[in-house]
Amino acid sequence: MEVIRTVRAPVHHALTKRKLSILDKVTARHTYCVWLFSKLIEQRNMNVGGFGEFSKLDIAEVKKITRLQIGFVQQCRDQALWMWRSYRVLHNDWQRRFKSARGKQRERLLKREPHKPFHNGLTYKVPIRIDVRTGVIEASNQIKLAPFVARMSTLKKGTRVIIPLDLAKYHEELLKKGRVVDFQLVKRTGKYYAYICVKYNVQDVPVQGVRAVDLGIRRAIATVLLRPGQPLVRRNLSIVRQGAKKDRLNRLNHRIAELQRARKWNALERLRHRRLAIAGYYDRLGAIQLAELARREESLIVVGYPKRMKYRNYRGNGARGLRRMLQQHFPYGREIKYIEEECLERGVSVETHPEFNTSRTCHSCGSMNTGRPTQSLFLCFDCGLQYNADWNSAINIGSAFVPVALGRRAREGLAYAGDEPVYKPGSLEGENPAGF
Repeated sequence: MEVIRTVRAPVHHALTKRKLSILDKVTARHTYCVWLFSKLIEQRNMNVGGFGEFSKLDIAEVKKITRLQIGFVQQCRDQALWMWRSYRVLHNDWQRRFKSARGKQRERLLKREPHKPFHNGLTYKVPIRIDVRTGVIEASNQIKLAPFVARMSTLKKGTRVIIPLDLAKYHEELLKKGRVVDFQLVKRTGKYYAYICVKYNVQDVPVQGVRAVDLGIRRAIATVLLRPGQPLVRRNLSIVRQGAKKDRLNRLNHRIAELQRARKWNALERLRHRRLAIAGYYDRLGAIQLAELARREESLIVVGYPKRMKYRNYRGNGARGLRRMLQQHFPYGREIKYIEEECLERGVSVETHPEFNTSRTCHSCGSMNTGRPTQSLFLCFDCGLQYNADWNSAINIGSAFVPVALGRRAREGLAYAGDEPVYKPGSLEGENPAGF
């Protein structure tokens, strides 16, 4: 299996002012070049497929205006085309939803129309993907502070600048075992970062079953193992709760509130990114546990993707509590990204499946004549099934990848998952009856 990972490496603090000035000038010229190509695409309503409809005269004219090397010009062209492809996909989707909208929903969608690239002008720098034509990432034996450096062309022909990178040990090992495809130089809060795309191969894990995953707020992960031709048993169901994550975030929120009331702004500035770091750390731990489990049992991971959930719960939709809960306690995009990264790192295949109606459909008979007396309990009024709601959703997600029907009638205990004190659930944390 071929794996592609992105390594985020800060530019070393020992970078000289002269080199920093060179980077500022080069990246500013790149942004101007991308803007020129973007303006041509908009003026001509150009087809942005492939390499676009730019002529040789267009390339030569932009090269003359920007005085960039032809490699940089081509990379800026590719970036402009990519930006317009993304915009048109989003805008076409918005138009489709706008045509079917009525009343207040139509008014709200008018405010959410996607913007064209550079709709505010040249207000920020746009990074481009730098490949072997204009830059490389290579090991350095001469610079002791930085075992890896980025060597990139400058505005002066035949001159390159050497940029030392401050890499973590894990990222150094990743660069040594993989092949660098390209990289980007991104400026954030006054500091440059190199985003390096690394490609390498890992051994595939054979697939003997499907491990379905339902992400949630109350329970971080509800997961079910489905095997073709085998009935579902109690040890195939597990729950991941992130009590430690919630506890640390709550304590941090109380601390931030105290500092705000005391107007201690310097202390607040030091805690600026602490919440994101804590949440990301525990989300990464959950992804690692899930990936290791799938590797041991040789299963395919299928993750339910609640597409557009946060998009639908926008500001002013009348559900303020739900919107705040989704924004603060349900980072499903980051969780899915971490699961994909950790699974691919171990050779485990990953798929995403839309979650639409999976929580309202009975996995046993397929009926939608269902109800949820509590947050945890799922009832089917047609076949009488009683099940845990998260596990029912997970089974529906995984069933799309299991061609053979399973015997899934609920047995004793399958309708409960730890919220009720009668039954003790399987868990990926600590001791559990599933033996994971």
